[in-house]
Amino acid sequence: MSRTARWLGGVALAAAFLWSAWATEVSLGRVIEGVPFMLDFIRRMLPPDPSVLGQALKGALQTLQISVVGTAVGALLALPVSFAAARNTSRRWIFYWTRGALNSFRAVDTLVYALFFVAAVGLGPFPGVLAVVVYTATVLAKLYSEAIEAMDPGPVEAVEAVGATRLQVLRWGVVPQLLPQFLSFTLYRFETNIRAAAVLGFVGAGGIGFYIQTYLRLLNYPAASTVLLVLVGMVMLVDFASSRLRARLV
Repeated sequence: MSRTARWLGGVALAAAFLWSAWATEVSLGRVIEGVPFMLDFIRRMLPPDPSVLGQALKGALQTLQISVVGTAVGALLALPVSFAAARNTSRRWIFYWTRGALNSFRAVDTLVYALFFVAAVGLGPFPGVLAVVVYTATVLAKLYSEAIEAMDPGPVEAVEAVGATRLQVLRWGVVPQLLPQFLSFTLYRFETNIRAAAVLGFVGAGGIGFYIQTYLRLLNYPAASTVLLVLVGMVMLVDFASSRLRARLV
């Protein structure tokens, strides 16, 4: 790339940033004006109310359960779809149709799916599970398919050359290459599902978000801060454990 092209590209990026900042009414002055209100909000949340710790832990456990079930089922559903969404394992028309469907479903956020399923099956953690399943399946199918496309054909060809059956080719040529990546993607998605499931309670889909919303509506800020602290602690623990597992897999 020439120097002129790089310069023009930089100017275009800067112009796009300035235009976007102007269109979204970015204002440092408004942030400065809002600092006292932010500090007052934090002041009202201190000290945390330990009397609601039991409810906070109950909500955190339910959020974890939603994420576990949603991630596990979503990963199982994503597995066959991923082979249909990979160029090197499916027919051309199946590939484009599947990729188009995945892009369409991934364009909808988990919270919107939660609203849909709350209207369909009622309040509680079950619609939260369904929302996590749908979004997780579409995201993991995309990630799995990219791993399949990047797979080294050498081991597969070597196993085929000795007269192996399709099942043996899958067992010895495909699975050893893909399994570590699939597990890594699934664990990473589990981490993000914890955060996603934490806000599903705001629309009646269970989890710790229900308690955060309830206490904020009641203006019980110390109780809300306790729930938030439990949420932060849970996310940190899950991130730490998941990161250690992914480091061992990759």
